[in-house]
Amino acid sequence: MRTPSASPYDLTLAGADFPRWDGPPGRSIVICSHPRSGSTLLGEAIRFAGGLGCPLEYLHRGFRPAIAARWGAPDLDAYVAALHRHRTEPNGVLSIKLFWQDVEDVAHERAPGRFPPPGTTPAALTSARDYAEIRALVADLLPGPEFIYLERPDRVRQAVSAMVAEQTGLWRLIPGVGRQQAVGVAAYDYNRILRMIALADYSHEHWRAFFAANGIEPYRVTYEELVEDFEQVVGGLLAALGRPSLPPARRMKRQADQTTEAMVLRFLRDHAAKTV
Repeated sequence: MRTPSASPYDLTLAGADFPRWDGPPGRSIVICSHPRSGSTLLGEAIRFAGGLGCPLEYLHRGFRPAIAARWGAPDLDAYVAALHRHRTEPNGVLSIKLFWQDVEDVAHERAPGRFPPPGTTPAALTSARDYAEIRALVADLLPGPEFIYLERPDRVRQAVSAMVAEQTGLWRLIPGVGRQQAVGVAAYDYNRILRMIALADYSHEHWRAFFAANGIEPYRVTYEELVEDFEQVVGGLLAALGRPSLPPARRMKRQADQTTEAMVLRFLRDHAAKTV
């Protein structure tokens, strides 16, 4: 389970709340992704562009408890009302980062007799009707949704990044913001990387099936495109969202280094040897 930084991420704090909004938002921007795929980088670009909300992992089990406590929201309905109240822009826009695990958590929380615990049912065993019902269960949370699908095709580097972040407690690197020092040591673990690749595949298979079952054609971005040509990719997205402007300056620093790259190469060698 993901652990929030010891020093809180500034965008989760009261200073990042918008003026009080009454009622549901008129528009929801939903970044559909998987951890360690660039969602924070893309979310910050949307936040600092202005007028498009502040996309965070509001429904993620690692973030929600602290934010819910600050808002005094003891259950999901109260939390959603507080989310709408505090995180809807004055122009009526709410934005959010959503992982498939979050979707499964909400579905199970709202309809435990209908939907199983997260991570237990692959896309191949999930019907189009299931996906339609899941969308209906989150419809009031995210009115008028516009979907962005952010994917990291390089599953090995995504998995290594996730493993190292869990081991060190460093989920983002923004000078002066949040935890700056590691709380653990990054260590290579073949089986753990393999499990994380499987989890990413599980999640993305669900996202693709969810879109197909509900007739959704999301705006598509890949992590690799985002980091290779940040200004062009973000500029194109902002224009598509109706806020054409120059991309804001990046706060985040790249976390991948020689250590993580060495783990990637080691995994590829080990995996090739094991699958011969």
